[in-house]
Amino acid sequence: MRKGPIIFWSIFIAAAIFRVLFSLNTQPHDIGPCIKQIVLGNGIVNEDPETKESGQVLVIKVSTLHIVSDDTDCNASFLLKVKTKLYPKFAYGDMVNFKGRLLKPMNFLNKEDPGRQFDYEGYLAKSNIYYEMKSAEVATNQSVEPIRSNFVELRLEQIKKSLFSIKRNFVNNLKQHLGEPHAALASGLVVGEKAALPSDLLMDFRIVGLIHIVVLSGYNITIVGAAIRKLLSFLPRVWGIVLGGLGIATFGILVGGGATVVRSCFMAGVALSALVIRRDYDVTRALMFVGLIMLIQNPMILLHDPSFQLSFLATLGLVLLAGPVEKRLGFIPEGFGMRSVVASTVATQIFVSPYILYMMGNISIIGVIVNILVLPVIPITMLFVFLTGSVGMISSPIADILSWFTHVLLSYELLMVETFARLPFASVHIPAFSKWWVVGFYAVFAGLYWRRRSYIERIL
Repeated sequence: MRKGPIIFWSIFIAAAIFRVLFSLNTQPHDIGPCIKQIVLGNGIVNEDPETKESGQVLVIKVSTLHIVSDDTDCNASFLLKVKTKLYPKFAYGDMVNFKGRLLKPMNFLNKEDPGRQFDYEGYLAKSNIYYEMKSAEVATNQSVEPIRSNFVELRLEQIKKSLFSIKRNFVNNLKQHLGEPHAALASGLVVGEKAALPSDLLMDFRIVGLIHIVVLSGYNITIVGAAIRKLLSFLPRVWGIVLGGLGIATFGILVGGGATVVRSCFMAGVALSALVIRRDYDVTRALMFVGLIMLIQNPMILLHDPSFQLSFLATLGLVLLAGPVEKRLGFIPEGFGMRSVVASTVATQIFVSPYILYMMGNISIIGVIVNILVLPVIPITMLFVFLTGSVGMISSPIADILSWFTHVLLSYELLMVETFARLPFASVHIPAFSKWWVVGFYAVFAGLYWRRRSYIERIL
């Protein structure tokens, strides 16, 4: 290996390791005597609100804060997670007043499996959230001055606010033309709005191993990226690539920019960059590069973000195992991409199963079958969902016609999920076990993989 690449990778690996080690000593923002007290404050809604069956979840950037009982002021300028009633509705950028008991997040046990504990505190900390209100009174207050540092930040906030507004209109059109639960599934497929799905239906998706299609996984992003490239294929090469990258980045902001979305968008960006400079695109190197960049930007996702962990493992499994698995599936026809779907599903299931078992204790037995039956129709479903939601902003009658085809596709997917989830052997549960079994699995796999790779290089 040449000296240049060694130096390049060494710098990024060292930076990522330093950032991760430094993050272990991160301390929460000190708010003084306000903890566990009923407080009154104001601030600005800092993220697109999440709507659930039980209410809304807001992330508020706090401007002022004081204790209600004695009017003692507390340190502000921190992020606060707030759960409030379903109405009135709030949006990104709204200035609000809030009142409730201020608490520190606490880890909690799985009710169905007490041996497993969810690291809720760490999960929020990776988003720089160290405090929450579980039941708060929230009201709009236009007199609150938002905290903005400069012109660029103001412009970015305006862009995000416009994109989130488009997203809300899009989702509302789907609800109007499709009804529930079809609109909730459609929103999950295209813009990652899984929160609108009923809890029992979400559980069905987990049981059959299809939850990745309603949380806007890399699979969905890949479909979106391919569609953008095809739409821009008439443009000159460089312009098509540049506008395609901007389109993917805009879509990433529109859907909220979670770890899976960021990884997929970054990887698409690396691939597009390789096309611009006419260099070969190595998926493994791109994945490692994107992972290091994300760790340098936010090192806490390594230990506290299941979305990043599972997304990275699934992609790595796809890169390393899909090819070898597909070579052994010659008995499966290639029509409609069937062999590729089976190989991809098997590869990712093999690679993520140990971690899923450790984290949740349940794993789908019929996931491969359901993925084979459902994944081939996802791209056309996403297309019709997009057309239904977008055209609905212009012409409701035309959207009604499109919604009929969309409804049929979504009904098929819901039927497959609900039917297979009812099978008694759909998933299995494994009691809690040590994380070192998981570490051991990936260590053994890494050893076997490098041994096989070294052998192939020697014979070549």
